[in-house]
Amino acid sequence: MPSSFDSIGLVMQEAEPLKPYTTFKIGGPARYFARAASMEEFREVSNFASKIGLPLFILGGGSNILVNDRGYEGVVVHPSIRGIKVAHEDDEFVTLDVSAGEAWDDLVRFAVEHGWWGIENLSHIPGQAGAALVQNIGAYGQQVSDVVKSAEVLEIASGSPRVLSAAECGFGYRRSIFNTTARGHLIIMRVTLCLSKHGRSQLDYPDVQAYFQRRGIQQSSLTEIRQAIISIRDSKFPFPREERGGNAGSFFKNLALSESEYATLRDMLGRNFAPEAMERLEEIRNRLQAVGQIKIPTAFLISICGLKGYRIGGAQVNETQPLVLLNQGGATSHDVVALAMHIKKTVREQTGVRITLEPELVGFTPLELAEIKGD
Repeated sequence: MPSSFDSIGLVMQEAEPLKPYTTFKIGGPARYFARAASMEEFREVSNFASKIGLPLFILGGGSNILVNDRGYEGVVVHPSIRGIKVAHEDDEFVTLDVSAGEAWDDLVRFAVEHGWWGIENLSHIPGQAGAALVQNIGAYGQQVSDVVKSAEVLEIASGSPRVLSAAECGFGYRRSIFNTTARGHLIIMRVTLCLSKHGRSQLDYPDVQAYFQRRGIQQSSLTEIRQAIISIRDSKFPFPREERGGNAGSFFKNLALSESEYATLRDMLGRNFAPEAMERLEEIRNRLQAVGQIKIPTAFLISICGLKGYRIGGAQVNETQPLVLLNQGGATSHDVVALAMHIKKTVREQTGVRITLEPELVGFTPLELAEIKGD
């Protein structure tokens, strides 16, 4: 129910269900819930959480998270700041100031419509612009860190604004300071991106190449690239919609193995699978060569372990892209966790590889998190 707190001047919702705010469509209530449309409102909500001694969680577009059925015993703030502004433009580049609450895919569409390159391969990824930095989203050869110039943040402890350079954001594969060292300490308010007016298409991934080859397109425009990515992602990563069941995007991270880890994987595949699996593994290694590491798609391991379509309760492994776990109707967080742990255990036993979860788990106890994330 709504309650007014005169000390902060905002209307807070008590016991607000979080399920509708997540792309997984799973999750119990927040102890307190508020929408914030300005830095001052974020500061006030933060002060309120501190005053009553409860943790603060920033819930953006609701993708890449799994909320416990018990809910969240804390204060949840939902950014409602939107807007895209051209900060600078010349013959080569355009700099955009983007509010953290702006829908990421709306931003990509805006850039493509204006002929600006750099994020077109990141089309059709759910969530908000601020959250894109937290996870350093990436797809089909692009990642958001490639175009980030800076981020304006609010320090929760001091209530002071700061501007972080791209280097200070500490970007890595599916990581940043926002989900590691500074997690829970900073709120992203605004993102500044630098896009190119004369970019070059990145169409190296087989699915993308096959899309254009089938259509006989040799020189692809930005609009055609965006449509290709949308089509491919829709077939593999179902965009969360009510009629299609929820999901949190990729539920597992892809692998970057050392030579010794790869040797173990190769040995296990030789013992436990048909020769075709080994041939596929070698083809993947040759295609996805990287300096100092060997990239292996986790979806490949889940597939050869026969887990496509596997179901526990209302949660199911996606048939077309097994990195995605689907809420097929009425799934609980318990269903999803049980399914994820079964996948981890099966892949570990049959391939010798440990796979890790990608979404943030919200409302779980430290003991539960240790059990879920461990082997």
